[in-house]
Amino acid sequence: MSVDSPSASLPPLYGRWVDALLTAPVPAETHATCDDCAMCAPDGQFPHGSAAYFSPRVKCCSYQPRLANFLVGGALESRDFAFSAGREVLERRIASEIGVTPLGLEQSAPLSVLYESSSGFGRAETLRCPYYVDEAGGRCGIWQHRNAVCTTWFCKHERGGVGLAFWDRLRILLTAVEASLATWCVLESDLGPEAIDLLFGGRAGSGKGRLTAEELDGHPSPLMNSGIWGTWRGREREFFLECSRRVSGLEWEAVERIGGAAVGALARVTQTAFERLRNADLPERLIPGKFNILAITPEAVRVVGYRDSDPLDLDPAILEILPHFDGRTTLDVLGTIQQNLGIRVEEDLVRRLVDFEMLTPPPSAT
Repeated sequence: MSVDSPSASLPPLYGRWVDALLTAPVPAETHATCDDCAMCAPDGQFPHGSAAYFSPRVKCCSYQPRLANFLVGGALESRDFAFSAGREVLERRIASEIGVTPLGLEQSAPLSVLYESSSGFGRAETLRCPYYVDEAGGRCGIWQHRNAVCTTWFCKHERGGVGLAFWDRLRILLTAVEASLATWCVLESDLGPEAIDLLFGGRAGSGKGRLTAEELDGHPSPLMNSGIWGTWRGREREFFLECSRRVSGLEWEAVERIGGAAVGALARVTQTAFERLRNADLPERLIPGKFNILAITPEAVRVVGYRDSDPLDLDPAILEILPHFDGRTTLDVLGTIQQNLGIRVEEDLVRRLVDFEMLTPPPSAT
């Protein structure tokens, strides 16, 4: 796999599909570093109570991924020793029968409630992903088979909001792909009509929004295990392996066909976002965007624009030139700045201000 291939930053299965979907390499997000977390305090110490940094024992792994059946099977089938700890967790989860359905491994219900109602992302160890491996500074135990959310989330982006928009759309696409392929695997596997009715007829999700006593106490829900596995009851592990084998041989054309119109439409949206990511042209007209100033010193001003986790350090003179962008053509504004302030503003800097949404096209131009 080439490092400048679209698949270089994706799990192998998804990388192959994205290679077929997109027309050029996906630029690497080099500022979002997993092994040496860019969101941890520089000295390696975690200042408790600070929202500015992540804990080095948690990082962005404050999320329990929902794993589609074919991803579970792929992780179980992998013989790579580096991911043995992740496989062990999967084996224990399958044996526990908690949140284990033919569609895949669901999120822990109590953990999902905590996640949605807390502000501890990146800091609270209680929210840490069960597949997080403490060794070697903390790594993902199912990295090659992580889901769409984990695949496409970055704390920082090379092209700021433009990069965020692309990865968001790829996440939505891959999430839809996961759902459609998980359903396809179930329908291809002859679970039996009762199990299909339980899975898709509404009964299994009738209590959604309220946790059962069994879920609160960490036990399997009787409803979810009464007949949901149908003819595969007792062979859950083999079922997941079979799902992986079914999906691993699919090319993107088949994936899109199985996903239908919804996946097809999201694929087009993703391609459009990718073309914007590749386009380095400056907008014809610009005005100041919305941003927050975090700190000002004689040497630099620190601001956040498109995302709080990705601050930008700039020369303080930048604050003087922003009001000049008043909707006139960008070339006219740059000429005015040079004439009136004696500052020659490079196009690369303007592009960065646009990417980080400190400058934005006027509403009439968007």
